[in-house]
Amino acid sequence: MQSQKVNQEKVPKALLNPEVQRQIKKQKTYKPIFLVTLTIIQIVIMIAELGINWIKMGTPIDFNLENFNIMVGPSTSVLIHFGARWVPCMRTGFENKNIGCLDGVNPYKNITIDNKPVEICRLSDMCGMGLVDGEVPNQWWRFITPIFLHAGLVHIITNLFFQVRVGFQMERDFGSLRIFLIYFICGISGFMFGADYSIQTPSVGCSGSLYGLIACLLLDLILNWKLLIKPVRELMKMLMVVVISLGVGLLPFVDNFAHVGGFVTGLIAGLILLPSIKFNMKDRIIKKTVTILCIPLLVIVFAYLIISFYKSDSIKCEWCKYVNCLPINGWCDDMIL
Repeated sequence: MQSQKVNQEKVPKALLNPEVQRQIKKQKTYKPIFLVTLTIIQIVIMIAELGINWIKMGTPIDFNLENFNIMVGPSTSVLIHFGARWVPCMRTGFENKNIGCLDGVNPYKNITIDNKPVEICRLSDMCGMGLVDGEVPNQWWRFITPIFLHAGLVHIITNLFFQVRVGFQMERDFGSLRIFLIYFICGISGFMFGADYSIQTPSVGCSGSLYGLIACLLLDLILNWKLLIKPVRELMKMLMVVVISLGVGLLPFVDNFAHVGGFVTGLIAGLILLPSIKFNMKDRIIKKTVTILCIPLLVIVFAYLIISFYKSDSIKCEWCKYVNCLPINGWCDDMIL
């Protein structure tokens, strides 16, 4: 009897509300079809990246000592050819500039800079994906394709660990359509946000999407705070994941700006798409109103990101690059100042 009493005391009072119990019973459990399929595709593409690098460089891993891929993966040129977000391939202003060659791309001429020979490549050769020499680059799909790519084994293992461990359960709880929309909205907006700060730095990975899922988890935690036995502990665990992910974002090819963009968009998209328990009529009205207001807000955010990217030069910010890289091994050299 005493044990039963203790257990009842631990149960949040909100769970005893008959209306809340009715809503919980109506919730469905879904199969994680979307994320299972996407995870398989991402693994297959990672294998293809390593295979192409092997064909071009004679090894699946980029072991170039001057520009070693710390993620244990292919060369930069392979990532760009596979569809990494690389701004020179995406908007005007770069078609007539000399582009320094990357490993795996054959130069078409040599020039001398500071008495040192430098190999120059055509932008069309660097970008690939159908770009014609002299054509104004407009490969807008590079806001989408990087979601399927990863910079190396370390990168994909880190991302897919979270995607499988947390994302699959989220899809079971919220459904494939909701997770599909949130995943791509956050991934695309994340790459759009980071593009204004990272010009010469290619970026790949589904981190922006995963940060959107983290934002949704945080949102779900806050909206259902009354239903949890130990909400503070869950909040601390979530913040720890955020901090670790931001640390990984300081490494090459990973974009912390995409993390931030994905997280912010995830909060907005989550308020629109995620189902939530309504505790009373007032709570229902408030949540419905917030959902309605967030729809135009999401449209405004996307409109701003598109206009900001295409209208002119990138945003000037002297310290912003250190949000995205560590000042070692020349990692920050190509970041915008």
